[in-house]
Amino acid sequence: MLSEKRLSRLRKSAVSLCFALSVSLSSPPMLHSAEERSYALTIQKYVNEDKVYLLENIQQNITLPSEKIVVYALLCESGPQAIDLFKKQLRDYPNPLLDQLSTSRIAAYNLALNSTAPLPKLSRPLPPAKPTVTAVEDSTKQKPASTTNLTSALPDRSKQETSIANKGGFTLQFGIFANKENADALVNKISVYEQAKTIQQGVLFKVRLIKAYASKEDAVNLAKELPFKAIIVPDIEAPR
Repeated sequence: MLSEKRLSRLRKSAVSLCFALSVSLSSPPMLHSAEERSYALTIQKYVNEDKVYLLENIQQNITLPSEKIVVYALLCESGPQAIDLFKKQLRDYPNPLLDQLSTSRIAAYNLALNSTAPLPKLSRPLPPAKPTVTAVEDSTKQKPASTTNLTSALPDRSKQETSIANKGGFTLQFGIFANKENADALVNKISVYEQAKTIQQGVLFKVRLIKAYASKEDAVNLAKELPFKAIIVPDIEAPR
């Protein structure tokens, strides 16, 4: 049998070992790794369910660089900028759980750019248009309208575009989809209450209210009355 002195030494060694183990488990490196939570599966889930807009709820909690870049790209307003972000993720922060998503979005964007076929070239120029002959000739020949008069009769397109660009205001956005059919389905549901529309931006389709408000407060008040989750965005429609 072990002596009392030897048993006492064994007890002290066990206590020391337990204390060292507890300290190692609570050290900063272990706590830091626990904080680096991955949201890759959640990102994939929202994309597969065509609910990209839900990423806004977790965007502030994401810490991993690869996941942050992909989420920024999915929520980006600009198609070219989103593609640059997807490429940056693949180049600088490869992630087996997200690489396929970034690759597929880049491929879809390139396919959309190349889907519009160029206009065919004519083998020979079209003949000039013949002047229209009136059935009854007036005794006094009328002088053709000057170029200045014709120009003034047409609407000033540059002024119209400037007016639209400076329109400003706020409107409601109800979702971002990768599939146009799903976006149009949500538009039909919202249109029962307020008129909505689908806006294509790059490879994404956004559902927004047609109506715009001069102040953000008015848009917030309407959002509270509608039975749909919405965010307030500037009323700037990207070119289609």
